[in-house]
Amino acid sequence: MDQVDSKVIVIGRGVTGRAVSEFLHKKGAQVTVLDDTDGAEANELALCKKYDYAVVSPGVPMTNRTVVALKGSGVPILSELDLAYLYSASRKIYAVSGTNGKTTACTILHQMMSSVGASHLVGNVGVPWISETDSIQKGHAVVVEVSSFQIEQSQVFRPHIAALTNVGEDHLDRHITAEIYQRIKLSLLDHAEIKVINKGDDCQKDIIGAVSYSDVEPLADYYLSARSIYHGGVKYPLPPLSRGAAYDLDFLCAFTVACTACGFKKRFLSVYDKVALPPYRCHYLGLLAGAMVYNDSKGTNIDATLFAAGQMKQPLALILGGSDKGEDFSRLFAGLGDNVERLYITGENAPKIFVAAEGGFRGEIRLVDSLRDAVRDFMLHPLPILLFSPASASFDRFMSYAERGRAFDELFLEFGGRYDGAC
Repeated sequence: MDQVDSKVIVIGRGVTGRAVSEFLHKKGAQVTVLDDTDGAEANELALCKKYDYAVVSPGVPMTNRTVVALKGSGVPILSELDLAYLYSASRKIYAVSGTNGKTTACTILHQMMSSVGASHLVGNVGVPWISETDSIQKGHAVVVEVSSFQIEQSQVFRPHIAALTNVGEDHLDRHITAEIYQRIKLSLLDHAEIKVINKGDDCQKDIIGAVSYSDVEPLADYYLSARSIYHGGVKYPLPPLSRGAAYDLDFLCAFTVACTACGFKKRFLSVYDKVALPPYRCHYLGLLAGAMVYNDSKGTNIDATLFAAGQMKQPLALILGGSDKGEDFSRLFAGLGDNVERLYITGENAPKIFVAAEGGFRGEIRLVDSLRDAVRDFMLHPLPILLFSPASASFDRFMSYAERGRAFDELFLEFGGRYDGAC
């Protein structure tokens, strides 16, 4: 794909947009970069015909005014994944998506593939694939975490294997309905040579012609029960130390992809307790005012928070709120267990969450101005567990869920929290 003197417009100046621009400049293309907030003026519509193609960053919706103008002028629209795929020397591409758990599954899968050869972890994990293409050689494994935004934009991306962790609801501020969001997620499988599905997930369990894994369906190709994986009539025990039900299922997803790609290898099992897990995913911090404290800042949607709260058996206080993604919070309060005795609600979408809680939550509801106020109040009125799982994005007050997670860690220490040997 010769880029010399190609005229390309890149939409978005974020991490991905910058990586795409740098790559294309090196290839000799003439690159125009627009911020995703720039609109297409009337005189720009005529200029659209000057571009050979456009590359759209994941955070830019396909309804963006400039993107619509480009499409209307017949300019081909590519995603960063499309461009990287076209330039990748390797076709051993393993894509993982899902509502929750995809980063963990990709991290584990990358470790497994690294145990048998060279592997690259790219995509929604924070490393644009295009920035790694020059170092990817034929035969290298490429593990790609794929978001719904990237799936929606991609035209030519064709992974060798695609897997889904689970498909719930998320990003309804962009995708409008749960049905549209789920359809986008499932479409990743249609573009793969081999499909890997979670047989226990309602959205994907009936897909035919796929390799399956599950912790609830014994007939799955890879079945997890009592901390052992069953495959082909053979039992493969996991290490005795459990890292939690969510981790076990994400591990099973990665194990299924790795074995499908390379055949069964015992070294894949040995990865279980050696992977450094991504941070702020129901991370146990330690003790504060005698209570166990968990930082689940990555709980950016309702399904993640329901899962996190569902792992706790003792009475707890739950901190919610952030920037909104269009979800119906009545679903959250219908799904929470009776052990959730108190809510702290803060952030930009606090009024929306409060209204839903008033109609469906039976415990205490406390509106607070900040995370600091929530922790301060909890210190005065402790319960056995404090869980920070916002069920919301972080962009009202923070640049990312990771920055928000660090802020909560700092509050834990500031108020006298004591690490309990688990961090």
